[in-house]
Amino acid sequence: TQKACYTVPMGLRAYFKNKLFARRLKKSGLTIPIVCKLNGVTSSDRQGALAQSAQGDALQIVHTPLKKYPHNAYVYSISLNRVLGYLDKDLSQKLQYVFGEGFCLDGEIRKMLGGAPEYKYFGCSIYIYDTKELMRDVDDFSHLHG
Repeated sequence: TQKACYTVPMGLRAYFKNKLFARRLKKSGLTIPIVCKLNGVTSSDRQGALAQSAQGDALQIVHTPLKKYPHNAYVYSISLNRVLGYLDKDLSQKLQYVFGEGFCLDGEIRKMLGGAPEYKYFGCSIYIYDTKELMRDVDDFSHLHG
């Protein structure tokens, strides 16, 4: 005779997944949407991309571990198809704890900062959301180097 196979209903599985997410989010001290500034924006390529960016532009935040930087998370402009910068180590570690290895989250430019004449460099503050609606079907992020 065959044994009956019991599977957890998707509703119950989603419930526990949401509970785990809420617990990790609370433990990390993060609140959604997350507001932060970009790091690593001073290269000429990134300055050119930031000069073409505007408040409200859609972003993807992609965890891309490197040998020396296992918590590295690039901030990628969807409309420009370019990396604008990266998140600081502390925030990247917290996001990895909450969302797991290889996370990919939606974001948006909150406010453009700097630029001529007052400041030498452009920068921006961003929102990070807990969604991944804008992610394209991409398995290889090797083209996202800064």
